[in-house]
Amino acid sequence: MIEAIPESQVVGFIDPDQTVCRNPWCRLDFSVSSAEEAFQRGRNDQNFFWHFFLLRCPHPGQLQYLTEANASVNLLACSNRYGKTTMLAGRHFHDNVFKVGAEERYFDDDLSFNLDSFTRTRYRTVHTAGEWDQASEVWEDAQKLISESARLEAFVANIKRSPPYEIEFIHGAKWLFRTLGVRGSGIDGKSFYRLSIDEGGWILDLESMLHNVLLIRVADVRGQVDIVGTFKPGMAKDFFKLCVRASAATGAAIGFDHRSDDDGVEGLDLDAAIRKYAKQFGFDLDAEIEKARALGIVE
Repeated sequence: MIEAIPESQVVGFIDPDQTVCRNPWCRLDFSVSSAEEAFQRGRNDQNFFWHFFLLRCPHPGQLQYLTEANASVNLLACSNRYGKTTMLAGRHFHDNVFKVGAEERYFDDDLSFNLDSFTRTRYRTVHTAGEWDQASEVWEDAQKLISESARLEAFVANIKRSPPYEIEFIHGAKWLFRTLGVRGSGIDGKSFYRLSIDEGGWILDLESMLHNVLLIRVADVRGQVDIVGTFKPGMAKDFFKLCVRASAATGAAIGFDHRSDDDGVEGLDLDAAIRKYAKQFGFDLDAEIEKARALGIVE
């Protein structure tokens, strides 16, 4: 569990003239001697990329997700004001700038970088949500990040500000913004290196959509799916179910605090509290654990 950081201590925007982060948990030295050094360092260091190119300091929870969430399907259940909108924008920017995941297409056999192959490699990512009002949050944040950082803007060739919304990069990468549509129809027929979904808790048929559409859209390029959102009792059943299964498979804990929203939980041990919370989603936690045991995921 990552300790909460008082908002008064957070330095969100990084001055372009800075070379050392002022946030007490960070203190990153992001000074470089050349643009080439910045590009090379930014590829493998998310924290540096955020500081130098996005002019933002990710908080420890964001940085942990950015560096550790590298599965085919990654899930983030967070609270309000976590900063998931900016985090998703930064994740897509990093992917598109470096064409992450397509390395085999532009590195030669001797692992030397082939610029011609790099620029010719077709590369697409997409950000989605159930409704445009939800998807537009990341779209607007992406434009804000571009307008505030000349270093990031240098990679952008064009911003298409009318439907279908897109950001095109100077080396041919393209970031699309769409709504999911009925059963994922809004993104069907395309291949993506990253497919992100915001407000996953509002999507009632999320599990079916994941297996029948989303995973297929990233399969041929071995891309990744990010599903983020907040738990919504009585509504977010599929999102909650996927998060619990991910927790069982990875050992990553799901934190629960009922003191503010369920006075009846006081006195229950953690297991009982989790089961009580799960019932609000119509979710049988014991049955899911037995499924995981049968698959050999947990003992």
